Amino acid sequence: MNKFQREKVYHREQQTEYQDNIELSFAATTPVLADKKKYPNFFRTVPSDNAVNPAVVKFLKHFHWRRVGTLTQDVQRFSEVRNDLTSELEKADIQIADTESFSNDPCPSVKKLRGNDVRIILGQFDENMAAMVFCCAYNESMYGIKYQWIIPGWYQLNWWKSVTPSYCNVKNLLTAMEGSVAVDFEPLSTKEIRTISGLTPQQYEQEYNKMRGSAEYSKFHGFAYDGIWVIATTLQRAMDSLKRLGNPQTIRDFNYVNKDLGQIFLDSMNETNFFGVTVSIIFSVFLWVLFMST
Repeated sequence: MNKFQREKVYHREQQTEYQDNIELSFAATTPVLADKKKYPNFFRTVPSDNAVNPAVVKFLKHFHWRRVGTLTQDVQRFSEVRNDLTSELEKADIQIADTESFSNDPCPSVKKLRGNDVRIILGQFDENMAAMVFCCAYNESMYGIKYQWIIPGWYQLNWWKSVTPSYCNVKNLLTAMEGSVAVDFEPLSTKEIRTISGLTPQQYEQEYNKMRGSAEYSKFHGFAYDGIWVIATTLQRAMDSLKRLGNPQTIRDFNYVNKDLGQIFLDSMNETNFFGVTVSIIFSVFLWVLFMST
């Protein structure tokens, strides 16, 4: 699932005709969908983009970097991550020397960061804007051992080859990028324990690579696999609930106007609790997903 498909999931959730349906995503990472009051029927096995923020703070503290600046593309997805990161930074007593955002041209914002002597820059922007940002950084000499850029790690592999920098050439772009740190969540758990499938994450990965062959790798494969188990266990609990209640209906009787059966499915989904190949998957009416340490 590419970024356009992930964004499509988010925009579909904005439409009221979909909000009564129970939906499960393995790739929609936007923090906006974590609002259980607004999206009570939406679930996901993948962590939100906010999940990496505590790791960013730990990284900064490890190197004793106490003064940073933020550079954010003016899009809700990135603004949500920036807002959450700001909260984490404040709790860690890390100074935010400058907060910059941009819509189309990042260069004025990059120049302001330089003017405020910001050396540690926490960026939130997509691949196309990343190319522009690093070209601006090159032109402002904001690279090398005196600067540290921290950016999203979910960009496509070799993303700079698929964009056309308008502010500099590829050589300059790569020069400015050198030494930058990209942060992302782990695609699989590193714990060597048996999951609900009977396989350890490592055994599952071997099977996945064997089945994949030469097909393109997706970092979402483990979340999709855990999602299948979420659906299977939800259906099993729903069937058990129907039997326990003495309800003559079966899951085959489900339709989109049967609210009683729909509520049973929703309750069953909210009882999800197992260890998958990615993390511990726990849903409840109060939680999205509890992502335990991998």
